[in-house]
Amino acid sequence: MTLVQRLNLKGNPFEHYTAETEPNITEYAVRPPYLQAISDRARSLSSFILFGNRGAGKSATRITVFGEVWKSNSESDTDSRPFVVNLTDFTALQPAFKANKLTDREIVAAVAFCVLEQILVWLASLEEDDREVYIEGLDKSERALAFALLKGFYLSVSEMDRSVSTTDALKLLNSAWYTKSGKRWDALSGIIAAAVNAFSKKQIDDAIDIAGPAEALLKSLTGDSANTSRAILIKLVDLVKAFGFSGVCALVDKVDETPATSNSAEATARLIHPLLTHIQLLEVNGFSWILFLWNNVQDHFNSKVSVRLDKIAHANITWNSESLREMLESRVRFFSNNQHGFSGLLDDTLCVGAVLDVLIELSVNSPRELIKLLDIIVREHDARGASAPPMIDQVSLDLGQDKYAKETIGTWFKEKPLQQILRLGKTSFVNRDVQTIFRITDQGARVRINGWEDAGLVRQSGTAPSELGGKPVYRYVVADPRVERIIVRGLDSAVGAGAEDGEDGTDYDPNTEDQANEDVVCKFRGNPPPDSEMISPPNSEK
Repeated sequence: MTLVQRLNLKGNPFEHYTAETEPNITEYAVRPPYLQAISDRARSLSSFILFGNRGAGKSATRITVFGEVWKSNSESDTDSRPFVVNLTDFTALQPAFKANKLTDREIVAAVAFCVLEQILVWLASLEEDDREVYIEGLDKSERALAFALLKGFYLSVSEMDRSVSTTDALKLLNSAWYTKSGKRWDALSGIIAAAVNAFSKKQIDDAIDIAGPAEALLKSLTGDSANTSRAILIKLVDLVKAFGFSGVCALVDKVDETPATSNSAEATARLIHPLLTHIQLLEVNGFSWILFLWNNVQDHFNSKVSVRLDKIAHANITWNSESLREMLESRVRFFSNNQHGFSGLLDDTLCVGAVLDVLIELSVNSPRELIKLLDIIVREHDARGASAPPMIDQVSLDLGQDKYAKETIGTWFKEKPLQQILRLGKTSFVNRDVQTIFRITDQGARVRINGWEDAGLVRQSGTAPSELGGKPVYRYVVADPRVERIIVRGLDSAVGAGAEDGEDGTDYDPNTEDQANEDVVCKFRGNPPPDSEMISPPNSEK
């Protein structure tokens, strides 16, 4: 008998890891930090950046805000009706990005596609009479604008790509937009095609030809002027206002989940940099950007990639232990019909508070990772069969935590830097340790540590006395508790294995002067200070 059966639960409280796949999440969701602030900014069309660790609830916040705003739009006819869209697919940007030629123009074109697609999806959701009122109610200039934008930024995308994207857009709007039609959403493609055709008519009637004005406008919106991107956003605002909305709010998410940016904070920063460096694009009246970004990206905005965060409202989403405990309690109570709390899952020999402290730390204070961890623990407990006590005990906790650390860490970090850290075999180290274990030079160790920092595997933590005397050296620690657990408990055969064959540095000499001063400067990316200057520890940890 499984734990779920033994407690007579109506399902596994930890089965779903993402907000998109949880059918009843509104019944037990704990509102994440900054949700109300993001919702208010979306409604007031005010730009904002929300930084957060992976699994911290950025996507859940985005989906919730999108749903709440569209639900409000469907239930009221107020003047404050923002047209909210999601920009989460950056496939079209990859060729230019990989060629190091990405500009704000490509990003604006991507969001223009999203706005136009959302307009068509929204129109398709209406009753036929209501849809006709909106389309036929456009005057000559508004129809020419719609024609130009559709031709330049929607119909220019391949039909196959449009089909895939529109399916996702339909699903999201379906969860928030309430209509009287009751139409099946998978049958709306024909309606969308008809709406496109209606916009694309060259004439409103026999007397008014819009082809000329539309083509002239399209030419100006696809030109090379420095103001083209801003002009496109302004025209998108004009278009949604023609349908009764107050402006556009673009919710930008999953920037770090493309093939070119996965597991690289620096690459993620470079992908979004063309937009954020053009502050004027964030200040278009009636058009706002709300970006949900991996928190490791913020460090690169302050160093390698120049972004004036002092000019952009932003915050970091963090979950405290109390909120995470509330989340677990709410889930278990929902699935047990309020018969059990989280403590009802644990053996009486365990201290609930201490268990939660350990689990929250291992899951890096991430609600998604905490749910995933508990799902694995429940499965490991059930797998023990008759040898396990009725409720989760310390053995099941350890089995689940070990398996979680081993199975999930590879999805957070690229294989090469992760394996290097495991082969280093230390949870705390200095530059000289890296030189000695991998038999590489001072400079090679600096480059390697910088790479580990960029990936979020390690962080600088104070200083340590130099083995050779003199200036103190920077100390680094493994930043991820899952990697730390793998090293401490020896859960991978690579732990402590040292350099791989062919990895040794050919110019390694542990007795050179360079080695004596290595760690003093390894934190500096480029121009270290003169040897005569004393390097003081930073005021705060990174």
